[in-house]
Amino acid sequence: MTWFKENKFLAGLLCITLLIAALIIFLGSKFSSSLEEVQNEIAAKQSKLEKMKTLDPYPTVESAKEKEDNLKAVLAKQKEAREKLLAYRPEDLPEVTGAVFSEKLSSTVAKVKALFPEPGALPKSFNLGFESYTGGPPKEGSTGILTYQLGAMEYLFENIAAAGIGTVQNLVRVKLPAEKGEAWPDAVGQKKGKNAKRPRPKKKSKKGKGRAKKSPFEQLPPVAHRMPFELVVRAAEGPARKFLAEIANSDEYFFETRLVRILNPSPIPSSGQSASAAKPKEMNDFGDDIVMEGEEESAEKMMKSEQILNKVSGGDELVIYLRADLLLFMEEKEFPELK
Repeated sequence: MTWFKENKFLAGLLCITLLIAALIIFLGSKFSSSLEEVQNEIAAKQSKLEKMKTLDPYPTVESAKEKEDNLKAVLAKQKEAREKLLAYRPEDLPEVTGAVFSEKLSSTVAKVKALFPEPGALPKSFNLGFESYTGGPPKEGSTGILTYQLGAMEYLFENIAAAGIGTVQNLVRVKLPAEKGEAWPDAVGQKKGKNAKRPRPKKKSKKGKGRAKKSPFEQLPPVAHRMPFELVVRAAEGPARKFLAEIANSDEYFFETRLVRILNPSPIPSSGQSASAAKPKEMNDFGDDIVMEGEEESAEKMMKSEQILNKVSGGDELVIYLRADLLLFMEEKEFPELK
């Protein structure tokens, strides 16, 4: 303490020096950390720039404008496609009374049955998939959509008959949510009817029990409502092709084919068998059938040969299983717009 009193100048100079040194150290450490942050930021921007240079197109003002124009073109195509799809949607789905629907159902079924006069051409108790309404009308609030689906089923069977398919073995129509007083599961933001119930929450499947079965109405993005049905017919290849092409290119209803399975009941020889192994027992060997011995005998043998070839190549009647959905597109679905 005596030294400080005796050397006040040196003591003050020492204190000032220490303060300046401390300030320099503090500022140095601060600027050092700031410099490190700046260097990291520059490195990150440089890395991002290098990555952007590899993009095609490179993000310049010109390419950004081109990208925006392309996006506008895509949205315009989406809007055009939406308008084409909405052309399949009826202007309205007016509700009718249960008695009016039942009368419409009876007349439509009678009209379809007249297209298949042969015995056994249609399944027993055939009612166009609406068998549950033979004894009573549907629920209130469901007749509008059911009338639309009934028209589609009539259109379907008219094309089956027009294609030359004479036998329909089975038809199964999945009940719509409206028939149970429920809303569509995929109806996002839509108002529910007064009789509509809230869909029950899904139960989680327990381990080891397998996956929970999904509703057939929940497998489509919310742009349309699906109405599933299954159909089994017997037909030759030509009529079957004509029918499938007709419903795929329909201008009245939009059918989405989910699954087609084709069974050829005719025996087809394996790789170890000859073609003659597939023919009936009363036929001669394939080689003998093409021997020309006389006009009548030759014609008969050529016909037998054609029958054998048809059995091998699938020329007989086929059993065709079709699983498809009738789609009703949602009117209020809008696409984004770019200004």
